[in-house]
Formats: sequence, C-alpha cells, structure tokens
Amino acid sequence: MKRVTVRDIAALAGVSTSTVSRALNDHPAISSGTKKAVRDACVKLNYMPDITAKGLSGHETHTIGIIVPDISNPYFSALCTAMEGRAAERGYRVILINTLHSPSYELDAIDQLLSHQVDGMLINACSPSSQGEHGALLGNTPCVYLGGNHGPLCSFVEADNERGAYEAAQYLHLLGHRDIVFLGGRESSRVLAQRLAGYRRSMTQNGLLCREITWRGEESGLLDWCGEQAEALFRAKRPPDAILAYSDMVTVRVLDAAESLGLRAPEDFSIVGFDNLAFGSLPQVSLTTVSQRKFKAGQLAVDRLLEKINGADGRTADILQPELIIRSTCRKKEEKE
Repeated sequence: MKRVTVRDIAALAGVSTSTVSRALNDHPAISSGTKKAVRDACVKLNYMPDITAKGLSGHETHTIGIIVPDISNPYFSALCTAMEGRAAERGYRVILINTLHSPSYELDAIDQLLSHQVDGMLINACSPSSQGEHGALLGNTPCVYLGGNHGPLCSFVEADNERGAYEAAQYLHLLGHRDIVFLGGRESSRVLAQRLAGYRRSMTQNGLLCREITWRGEESGLLDWCGEQAEALFRAKRPPDAILAYSDMVTVRVLDAAESLGLRAPEDFSIVGFDNLAFGSLPQVSLTTVSQRKFKAGQLAVDRLLEKINGADGRTADILQPELIIRSTCRKKEEKE
C-alpha cells in the first residue's frame, strides 16, 4: 500500500505542502479553517506525522538522513562514503536516499526521512529552486547542506568553486594557452555559476575571450551532449588550445571524443577537470583536476550536523579551499604553435 505523504495531504486539503507543515505545527499564521481542513485530510488518509510523534517521545534515534541527487556519480559516492564513515565513528547510522535529480522526489525524500524520525539531515539539493521548498517541510529539524545549492540562511559546507576554476584557468594561461574553452554544467546550477565566475575572472584578467559551452536542459543527457560538443570543437577549423571541464565526468566524454578523432591530451590539447575523482589518478588517465576536498567536506558536514543535534544554535558556513592537482593532461604550449 502506498505510503501517505505530506503532498497527499496537501492535495486533498487544497493547500501547499508548506501550509500543511505549518498547520500541523499549529503556526499562528494559519487560519483555524485551514488547520481543520488539514487535520480532516490527515484523518481521511490515516496519516500520522511521525515527526510530531518523535517530539512527544522526547528521545533521539541516532539516525541521520542523507539526500544526494545521483549516487552513481563517483563524486557523490565518495562524499557519502565519507559521511557514513564519520557518522559511524560518532555512533550514528544513516539512511541514504538518491533523488535522481528530481525536485519532486527530493521533497518526498525529506518527507520519508521525517517519517523515519531521523535526528537531522545532510542534503545536496538538485538546484537552488528545489532547495527553496525545503524549509516548510524541515521545520526545526537540524540540517546541513553540501554543495552550492543552498539558501542564504542555511548552514552549509562547500568548496570555493570560483577560486578553483580561477586557479585552473590561470594554470592553463601560465602554460601558454590563450584559447581556453569552458565546457559542461547545467545552467540552472549555482555551482556552474560559481565556476564560470572564476573562469571569467581569469580570462578577463588576462585579456582573453571567454568561450563557454553550457547545458540548458536537465541532467538527463548532459554527458552525451558534452561528448557531442567536444567532438564539434575538435572538428572545427580552429580547435581550442585547452578545455576547462565542469567536472571530471565531463573530461571522460571529452577524452573519448578526442580519441575517436585520433587526438590525445596533452599532445594535441590540454584539459583540466574538476572533482578529483579516483579514476583520474590512474596512470592511463593521469588527469589534471581541481580537488574539492570531498572527504573533508563529508566529514565536516557530519560534525556540523551533530553539533546542531546536540543543541548548538546559529548558522554555520564552511567554505573549503580547493587544490589544483597537477598530473599529465596539460603541457606547455610552444611559441611556434
């Protein structure tokens, strides 16, 4: 039998999910009529908000929820490994939910974790817009966000994406590259905006023209599209000197496209990735990339969340400094080139 969610209650009562949450918490801004409609809907659907039951019981479950958009992405896999390991060290178990980049499922995931009476949540939101709907559901549940898709009042742990992209572009310029293309990333992502800002700052500072190729669609199809764009770049009359990729996963598609045309890095072009995924250190790849210090980020996020669970007040904002990991996919451009 399908589990009843806050969204089901909202649909039956003819209100928003945020109104349901506030009505169940007896918020003074909600009218008595609306509160009654919400309560009637709960009775009709046999819905019991477990978060309320937890508050009445007065004890913790020593469980935290983790929400990520794509566990198949090696970056999120590593991040979750770090978070689960740190939680275990501190005597907590985790419930992990993969949202598949779906904003609606992201809301369902929060509702599911509340029904499991978690003590707090660690969330990597799909986008700034999807994150904006979390507050009403979360209420007073302790929460820390990972990555750039968080609101101005949220506690978070993230890397300095702008600085990372700036340093990567500066490194390529130092090697003598002048035609540097930025490739990849969804235009709805705040992380992309941060990385583009760093890239643009470097290019402008060095008097160079920005060339940006970014994805306007949703997550599905993004990597295939990046491969197609890379092939088009390499087939052009003036292929780029270098590519600054949005992520290491994008570099895989770029390198595949190059190989299909008989090209290789760094002999024919230089490329820098972002994320420092494990495969990049393999001798066959040896990818120059920007590390977001994902293991440190995951551990720190758990520490900050447990501080909140244990009564700490106030917002926390941790910005980790990235590190450029220099390997073998870049080379100095000779003057004659």
